[in-house]
Amino acid sequence: GILKGGNFVISSPTASGKTLLAELVMLKSVLNGGKCLYVVPLNALAYEKFSNFKRRFSSVRVSAKEGWEIKVGISTGDYESPSRYLANYDIIVLTLEKFDALTRLIPAWLRSISTVVVDEIHEVGDSKRGARLEGAIARFRIFNPNARIIALSATIPNAEEFGAWLSASVIRSDWRPVPLREEVLLARNDEEIVRRVLKEVAAGGQVLVFVNTKRGAAAFARKIAERMNVCEELEEVAERVDLGIDDLAEIVRRGVAYHNSWLHPEQRRAIEDAFRSRKLKVICCTPTLAMGVSLPAKVVIIRNYKFFSGFSAEKMPVFWVKQVFGRAGRPEHDDFGIGLIVARSKKEREEIEEFYLRGSPERIASSFSTGEMKEQILATIVSGAEQKDAIEAFLKRTFFAVQHKEEIECLLREIDEILWELEADGFVEIERESVRATPFGKLASLLYLSVESAKVLRDGLKELSEFERFEERKISDFDILMLLCSCEEVPSLNVKSAISIALNLSENAEWVYRCSHALGTAIVSHAWIEEMSYAEMKKRFGAYPGEIYAAVSTLEWISYAASRIAHYLYKESVEEKSWASPHFKVFAERLLLLKDRIKHGVRTELLALTALRGVGRSLARKLYTAGFRSVAAVANADAKRLAEIPQIGEKRARKIKEAAEKFVRGADASE
Repeated sequence: GILKGGNFVISSPTASGKTLLAELVMLKSVLNGGKCLYVVPLNALAYEKFSNFKRRFSSVRVSAKEGWEIKVGISTGDYESPSRYLANYDIIVLTLEKFDALTRLIPAWLRSISTVVVDEIHEVGDSKRGARLEGAIARFRIFNPNARIIALSATIPNAEEFGAWLSASVIRSDWRPVPLREEVLLARNDEEIVRRVLKEVAAGGQVLVFVNTKRGAAAFARKIAERMNVCEELEEVAERVDLGIDDLAEIVRRGVAYHNSWLHPEQRRAIEDAFRSRKLKVICCTPTLAMGVSLPAKVVIIRNYKFFSGFSAEKMPVFWVKQVFGRAGRPEHDDFGIGLIVARSKKEREEIEEFYLRGSPERIASSFSTGEMKEQILATIVSGAEQKDAIEAFLKRTFFAVQHKEEIECLLREIDEILWELEADGFVEIERESVRATPFGKLASLLYLSVESAKVLRDGLKELSEFERFEERKISDFDILMLLCSCEEVPSLNVKSAISIALNLSENAEWVYRCSHALGTAIVSHAWIEEMSYAEMKKRFGAYPGEIYAAVSTLEWISYAASRIAHYLYKESVEEKSWASPHFKVFAERLLLLKDRIKHGVRTELLALTALRGVGRSLARKLYTAGFRSVAAVANADAKRLAEIPQIGEKRARKIKEAAEKFVRGADASE
């Protein structure tokens, strides 16, 4: 069985016990002196699993280990770091990006891993992130071939292909702890859907409604909320989600919420917690929730099964519908779950029944492509594969190779061309059958940048230095933000009249037009570091808190990566005795400062205050305006005077003062 050893692919419905099997395997591995990785696709899911494992394993005592208990750790970022501290843990939860980054660094502790659990293994088919997960698994299996791989997924039709890839036995099951009814809801208009939702709520159920657009999800939530009563026990939740942006708090008071990328993580957490505790009755969400954290409901309704690709309306995959329906039925509350797809006519109902209810989920396919291959080949070289045959061995271990046995031979013949392109761009150096990463190539890979983004940052910094040197142009923070936002990793935001706004923020019209595709995000990010409020940014630019958070969170990492590239260019230019060295040195310093401003959303003068625990951008500005312009000033202040500052009060004043005193003591001790 699964506890005796070997690799396994477990394909079964949501809540059918996959995670429990993985936990038993990990427990046995730890009891035998091993260490385990648990890899998930999303940050939110990582923290959910971390919390669950901490709670579940806290009572387990391991007599063979010092400390007598199982230690659970987590890491979701800091891609350039080998995270040596993780060696102290027995079970380590990682996002797929962190796992990928570690397979490029290969820290010594990673070789001691005895079991890797990959949750949502079907993510290898994701067009944006799948290749990174696939490449990471292939690299890991090469340098740690004895580690067990346990791959988990909802029902997938080609589980045997995954088994062939991972040299794994396949466990299939259609069993669910709560039976599922899959049906078509004939509703000629939204009113009929709303009535069905209200009927389920009145019977004590909770409902998830999937809508194909962000705006549509919010609008449908309002339609339902109009028909429900205000509930006093939701007042606290309403206050947590109220950022002064829209009417979300008001509809939450009525037991309904929308859930899409507009939400700030704090808003999303409040809504998810309220739904799990059964206070919220209805969530109207976009398709991304199906791949996110666990939010089971009695009834799941797919209002729109088509999405707009930019050219036409396309059907959602059968696999996605099955994933969504997997949310229906709460083991502790429901005798059965109901999954409904809305049809607007009898003819459409017949089509839905044939395609979705009687159809089979699509085969999960590798997302490797020539563009993705460049990054993965560079990552493999950086991890130590410095011979062409080692690169070939890596490609043969991919899921792509299993699915495309004939094409892989053609791809292997293209390795030389891919390597020549990497060499021409300065990422590798080739000498006959040997290939090694250049310092820039290694830096780019370990910074977890795509090949294209690394080139954008390197070439952009060179161009900006030339603007300064030869054209005597002033390079503003906004000019640098335009460069950072040109990286493909940064989410794109659309802002009306972006060109005219950008020309008012930059003296470099040529650079503005060069970065025209990145202007919306650059404008919003600039407003963020200039301390504009969420409400004002929504009013001026149409950007929601969740969209802003996603952009600036990525930019914090990109600005750090850019500072490292600027420092590399500085060292290179010093060796070459180039005129550009002082420019690159200044850019490296400015980018590090900009990283901190992006992290906290403040102007430079507030950075010291935001270092205090519990002091965010708004509170820091209040302290600064009141005359407390340093941590020392806060530490030496009279608590009563701090309490007089608007929205602080006595309790908060004491906490801020204590934090400042602790910070000062720590600074003194380090000197």
